[in-house]
Amino acid sequence: MVGSLWLLAATSAHIAGAIFQRTTTAVMQPLTADHTLVAVQATTVTYLFSAPLYWVLLMAGRRRLQENRLLDAVPHTERRDRILSGLSHALRRCPPAHKLLSRFIEKEKKHRWVLTVLPFLVGFVSANLLAQFYVTRLPFSAGNAITTLGPITMAMVIAWRADRKGLPLLLPLMSAVGAALMIPWGQRIDLLGVLAALAGAVSSAVMVSGGKAMAHAGILLKGTGLSMVAGLLLGAPSLLWLPWSGGIGEIAIRGSIAGVLAVAGSALYWLAQSPLHLPTRLAGALSANGPALTSVVGLALLGQEVVMITMIGIATILVASVLNAALTGSKDEEAAEIAKYN
Repeated sequence: MVGSLWLLAATSAHIAGAIFQRTTTAVMQPLTADHTLVAVQATTVTYLFSAPLYWVLLMAGRRRLQENRLLDAVPHTERRDRILSGLSHALRRCPPAHKLLSRFIEKEKKHRWVLTVLPFLVGFVSANLLAQFYVTRLPFSAGNAITTLGPITMAMVIAWRADRKGLPLLLPLMSAVGAALMIPWGQRIDLLGVLAALAGAVSSAVMVSGGKAMAHAGILLKGTGLSMVAGLLLGAPSLLWLPWSGGIGEIAIRGSIAGVLAVAGSALYWLAQSPLHLPTRLAGALSANGPALTSVVGLALLGQEVVMITMIGIATILVASVLNAALTGSKDEEAAEIAKYN
């Protein structure tokens, strides 16, 4: 079944968003590499420029974008309702706990957007902070490759649960192999950097899944903006220790560039996940294209060498992506995905 133009457009937007997001990290990396800034400061400076710009653009286009108000969000809560109902039934023999849970359920029904946005918020802020940390300890392409193993694993789990054991399962596995080839095995690798990248893999998977949930609820743009603001507020105290006496000009320039790239990346992710309805399984599988293509960014901006084994890994990922776009995206799949929004 040949992939549709819908899927090709959604795939292109998702990949472009990944490139912009990872380029954001590369722009700020020289400041953390020479210890001008620590990871939390670099991340916060990016939010300092991206959050106001993002909200200005969102307010300017709010009528055309037609997103729900946060209170009007309509997330899919069937699984959440079953869990809360089960807990309520189990706690009936403990009146104080049952009363407390009942109050929580009542509040949750009025503010369902909070639990819909929260996973994405945590994943978004954590992924950006961890990226600024591990990028100074690992080769740019290697660190990014490790983080994509989270979304790729998520894609394979979704395919397995949906009883899609053929290409939907094989192609993400092929991307995982390509990502593994981009890791410099046999060389000395910083352990803290690897642990941070693995934590980033979990955060990235949560972010992809949470982003799709917000898209279903019709609040993806607002939820992303809230995540930027939350990251800015959480990291604001670190700005007190910025080197105001020297180097502030370079920080401002790099921060503004990173902020614009972050906004562009978020807009492209929104385009892929909301109007173009990119399925979560494919979003996870396609996440490997970020490190594959941003290896060029590492080469151009950071002067990091791309060795032959890395090039083979990049080629493997790109081939898997082409096959994903060509062999999926039937009209039935498109109709099923769009039906979730109706």
